[in-house]
Amino acid sequence: MTDYRAPASDPPRPARRFVSPLDISVTTSSADTVVTVSGEIDLAVSDGLRQALDEELRFTPAALIADLSAVTFCDSSGFTALVQIRTRAEKSGVPFILVTQERALLRPMSLLGLDSVFVVHPTLDSARDALTR
Repeated sequence: MTDYRAPASDPPRPARRFVSPLDISVTTSSADTVVTVSGEIDLAVSDGLRQALDEELRFTPAALIADLSAVTFCDSSGFTALVQIRTRAEKSGVPFILVTQERALLRPMSLLGLDSVFVVHPTLDSARDALTR
């Protein structure tokens, strides 16, 4: 009989992380609500992003800004969540703006035709300037 287990002297392998971390913070003012997101948006976290944005939309802010400047990846589930929020915001009469300069988001948006669906600004300041015009 052959024993296929690793010898006891082999160190254990480090645990691997399969769920991408996503950090979300919210800043509110009388002029807007900014939901700042960092990390990777994928199937594991897109519902949490949608819920966070939806929660802020329930308060009917003057404007809802999703600052995605620190997002390094977004899959189709993330874009779906953003489209759903945009639709809800439009129905509520709340401007919904994305902030990013990341090619990892802009390129897929362009390929999917979402660049004509979303209002996208390169910086938070430019998004806020657009709201005051």
